[in-house]
Amino acid sequence: MPLVAVARELRARGHVPILAAERHHRVLARDLGMAFRVLPGPSGNPFAEVRAEEVRALLPLLDSVDLVLVNPLAPAVVLAARYIEKTWVYASATPMVFASPEDPPWWPGLARGQRLLASCSHAQRAAFRLARFVAARQSRDIAHVAQALGITLPGHPRFEGLYSPAANLLLASPLLSPALPQGPSAIHCLGFCPYIPPSLENIDAQRALEDFVGRGEPPVIIAPGGADRANPRPFVELARAACRDHGLRAVVSARAGSLRQLDLGPDLLILPYLPYSILFQGARAVIHSGGIGSLSWALRSGIPSIVLPSVWDQFDNARRAVARGYGLWPKRSRRHLYWALQDLVRLESGRILRDAVALGREDGAKSAADFLAARFSVLT
Repeated sequence: MPLVAVARELRARGHVPILAAERHHRVLARDLGMAFRVLPGPSGNPFAEVRAEEVRALLPLLDSVDLVLVNPLAPAVVLAARYIEKTWVYASATPMVFASPEDPPWWPGLARGQRLLASCSHAQRAAFRLARFVAARQSRDIAHVAQALGITLPGHPRFEGLYSPAANLLLASPLLSPALPQGPSAIHCLGFCPYIPPSLENIDAQRALEDFVGRGEPPVIIAPGGADRANPRPFVELARAACRDHGLRAVVSARAGSLRQLDLGPDLLILPYLPYSILFQGARAVIHSGGIGSLSWALRSGIPSIVLPSVWDQFDNARRAVARGYGLWPKRSRRHLYWALQDLVRLESGRILRDAVALGREDGAKSAADFLAARFSVLT
């Protein structure tokens, strides 16, 4: 979504962006009146296998444009840009993409040990090296395709090998970002992109939420993400049970049909997806999986997070949210989640509200458009 926000801003300045993505994202291009192209091959999975034919299929599209903006989910686009020496900008909303040994992230599979040894710099650096080794093995397809096409990758195929020599953008709030690596491929942190596409609006669901919120104490929002979004039932049942133990009302946001036969009651509202800018307003807290978007919207809404991470960058996001006083990270059990709901009062609400105001002033899409216009003559 952040790149869509940047494309929207560029279009408002008179440029002609083309959105290239998975087929189901066509509606986003329609919202903005932009041209749309379907990316070849599988995407949406950061470790989906890259094939040489995908890269070759992208060449006509890349050859027809002046500048390419690409995110970490499309490494084939980076390889195609390198192959024809097209200028590209690498942009991500996920801080972990720009992992640095100066502030080693907490990785899936290693986060539990890293958390136990949080103050041991040797353990954190060892975890950093191990995680990069594993990620390199998982990304051998990128290295093999690059080699087959005669492309030299300047570093790790999942990290530095995808960075652009022209510009690299982190489209996330500095409030939720780590220290960034410096050097020839400097990273520019430009802020949160709070764009909500019109196609995501749901007036009926919004009215149901407003009615539910108005009938009692502020609810807890249960918003599974990442792997939990595909199978939300265990996440929702756990969070709902802990809320009931406290006598708290809850609102669940999950895909239609995924929660059939869930024990309903007057203390629970189940909604289809609603933009978090709407869903989080007036809530007591949000229980979510730790995606950077969920954390950003929760902080922007001035409410604390309870984070239950499971995949990819969620563990590292949870670490930073806890360290900065924006939320809690309990174990995935009813007892620990009960305690976390109880301990929310220990968080400094003044800090969350103060930083909510600061984050509310951020406009990463406008900052990115300004940056690109200043950096690249094709956008002046």
